Amino acid sequence: MQPKSSGGVNDGSLASSQRLTTQSTPSHPRVPQPSDFKFGKEIGHGSFSTVYVAKEIATQREFAIKVVSKKQVTANKSVKLAVFMEREVLRRTSHPLIVRLMYTFQDPSRLYYVLQYAQRGHLLDYLQKLTSFNKQGTQFYASELLLSLRYLHSHYIVHRDVKPENILLTLDMHIKLADFGSAVILNDSSVEAPVFTGTPEYVSPEMLQFCTPLSITSSSSSDSSTSEDEFRDRRGKSDATASSPISADSSSSPDLSYLMDYWALGCVVYQMLSGRLPFRPDKFGHQFDVFQKVHTLNYNFPEGFDEEAKDLVQRLLVLSPSERLGSPTTGGPDVLLSHPFFSGVDWEGIIDSEPPTLIPNLEPLEHNDWDKVPAGYAASQKYFLSLELALATSQITEIQREELLKKQATENAFHRFVKGRLIVKQGILYKRRGLFARKRMFLLTEGPHLFYVDPEAMVLKGEVPWSNFLRVECRNSKIFSIIVPNRIYYLEDPTGHSGDWLNKLRQVKALYYSDPID
Repeated sequence: MQPKSSGGVNDGSLASSQRLTTQSTPSHPRVPQPSDFKFGKEIGHGSFSTVYVAKEIATQREFAIKVVSKKQVTANKSVKLAVFMEREVLRRTSHPLIVRLMYTFQDPSRLYYVLQYAQRGHLLDYLQKLTSFNKQGTQFYASELLLSLRYLHSHYIVHRDVKPENILLTLDMHIKLADFGSAVILNDSSVEAPVFTGTPEYVSPEMLQFCTPLSITSSSSSDSSTSEDEFRDRRGKSDATASSPISADSSSSPDLSYLMDYWALGCVVYQMLSGRLPFRPDKFGHQFDVFQKVHTLNYNFPEGFDEEAKDLVQRLLVLSPSERLGSPTTGGPDVLLSHPFFSGVDWEGIIDSEPPTLIPNLEPLEHNDWDKVPAGYAASQKYFLSLELALATSQITEIQREELLKKQATENAFHRFVKGRLIVKQGILYKRRGLFARKRMFLLTEGPHLFYVDPEAMVLKGEVPWSNFLRVECRNSKIFSIIVPNRIYYLEDPTGHSGDWLNKLRQVKALYYSDPID
């Protein structure tokens, strides 16, 4: 493991005497029990635990309480290792960017971990809602994540499961790195760590090499099948027979194990900027597909990906940990701080600074194939123009509706996707997810409904949920957003007439709902 680095960076460390432990505090002269709290909504759920927001009755303070079944702990060694690893890591750490363990208690059937409550949820919530972050937002959260990892590594702790879901956000939108069940403590062999850990899309190649055969990249289909079977066998080994590649007494070099977290940092930076993971399975693919892509570095950058971020990601997503940015041969962990992507970051003051407002990374796309894209209204669909006017004034009769439906059924290839409803407006829009986009035919119908179809495969891909809470916003002549509870759809009109869609959506909303769209 790299020695502790002074580096002049304030990582928020506190003296060991100041660290919280699981002992009773002055506010808890007796052992706490579940009846001391009011348990609210579930805010997290794992394979062996459930997390609730809870209010302490005596102090009225809110906490996140992780509840673990003792039965599962005693029945499954891997669960036991994860539960006690998390407790041990949290007992040893105290940092403003890492979730704090306030105390623990138990009853006859459960363990309770009382943790700081991060009111804003996790980073994944915002990525799912916004699809991506612009460079300023990505830089800020990558910087805080890097500081939290530097602190852990300086204390010989490797997280091993860094991902947006484990990056919590406080009320003021700073991070709290959480979920240490997969961690390893390198300088204490008495604390046994789980063997295979990590989430496939973020796991490092050195961890994969431990649990997958070297023939993973074989091009032969029969060999690939054998490799996958072997992979299952190896991953299914018991803890008693498996040997972790980074345990404290491992024959492999523990000095490089912290670089697993830097690989994951590269994946997270890529995801925040682009809206997608660098390594993901093909459609209907197996997780094994992800592992193959990791082993062969099979990923690419979308058009418009920031060049400085691209260089950072390329230097983090390196198969050999000894050549990965942050390794001793590249200058050690401090070299990350001076990378051009982090230019302008106030490393001393970022923890106390005001986070930037999160904005999606939605630069207009360059399209070169518009000759092949059907117009919003094909020649055979001109009758919809009159339908728009009629619907807007609610003057359409049932007889007219039946006639229009018959004509739509015979002349509109997308009629089969709208479940017998009249199409009010249709057209090609690009459904944006960060720097990625998928071409879809959007079909606005009576009801109202808004379907979207893959126009090449002719497959219905989904429907935007209508309600009185639906809102639309214009971003520029091409890009607009449809905002519904818990989700935002970012859409791009390649013809530059997003205003037409906004007007029609507002008209339909006014017709069916009492409150117009903002």
